[in-house]
Amino acid sequence: MNQSTLESHLHDLEVDGYTIFPDAIDAELRSGLLRRVREIEEQTLPPLEEGEDDDDCSFYRTGGLIENDPIFWEIPIHPEITAVVEGLLGKDFLLSQVSAIDVKPNTENLQPLHPDDALIPLVRPHPVPIGCTAMWCITDFRHETGGTRILPGSHKLESIGTNWSADTADEMPGVIQPDVKAGGIILFDHATFHGAASNFSGDWRMGIQCSYHAGWIRPYNNWFHMIPREEVAKYPEPLADLLGYKTFNGAIGTISDPGTNRFATSAFRPPRAALEEAAR
Repeated sequence: MNQSTLESHLHDLEVDGYTIFPDAIDAELRSGLLRRVREIEEQTLPPLEEGEDDDDCSFYRTGGLIENDPIFWEIPIHPEITAVVEGLLGKDFLLSQVSAIDVKPNTENLQPLHPDDALIPLVRPHPVPIGCTAMWCITDFRHETGGTRILPGSHKLESIGTNWSADTADEMPGVIQPDVKAGGIILFDHATFHGAASNFSGDWRMGIQCSYHAGWIRPYNNWFHMIPREEVAKYPEPLADLLGYKTFNGAIGTISDPGTNRFATSAFRPPRAALEEAAR
C-alpha cells in the first residue's frame, strides 16, 4: 500500500469512522475460508435442546478460528489492514477476537445500532481511537443480504440521542448500508455505531469479524488460556505478536522469573521468551 492510499483510509476513519477495502481478499483464500467455516459449523454446531427450534436463531457465530486451522492465520496479519490499524491505534496494537458470523437466508436479524467499545468505561468521544474491527465480506454485503449498517461520524458523538439498543436507533437519519462485494473488507472504529441487518435474500451471508485493540486494553479473548504456547510457537511471528507475545512501549506486558534479583537492569523479559522456551 502506498502512502497516499494509507492516508486516504486513515482520513476516512477519522472523518466517517469507517473505510472500505474493495477486492482485498484473494478469491482462492475467500473460497477456502467459506468452505472451512461451513465445515466447522457442521462439525461443532450443538444439537437442539428440548424446546429449541432452529428457526429461533437468525445466524451462526463460530469462534476459535485461528486455533482451528492455519488458513485463518492470514486474516489478522493482512498487510494492508494492519498498516491502517497501526496508523489508527499506534504500534503494539493487539488482536482482540476472530469469529465468523453466518446470517441465515430470509431471516429477521436487525441488530440494534451499537459501538463495539460499549464495555470500555471511557467517556465518549474518546480522545484517541481504542479499537477497530475489520469485517471480512466472505459473501456479498448489501441491503438484500443484511449487510452491515453504519452511522457515519458517530464515533465523534457523545451519544446518538437515544438508547443505542432501542429500535428507534435503527430509524435514525444518516444510517447507511454500503454495498461491498464478496472479497471486500469494511474497517470501522470501535466507537462507530453499526449493526447487522435482516437478510431478505435466499442466500447465507457470511462475514469474518477480526477485531483489534490498542496495546494497553485487555482483548475480548484471553489467548494465553485459549491456545497452548506450544501451538503459538508454530504461528507466524506477526500473529503471535498480535496475541500479546510482545510488550506495549517495551514495558507493559512483560514477564519475569519469581524471586528477588539485584540486576542493575530490569529482569523483565518480553513475553516472546515464553514462546522460545515452548519451542525448545
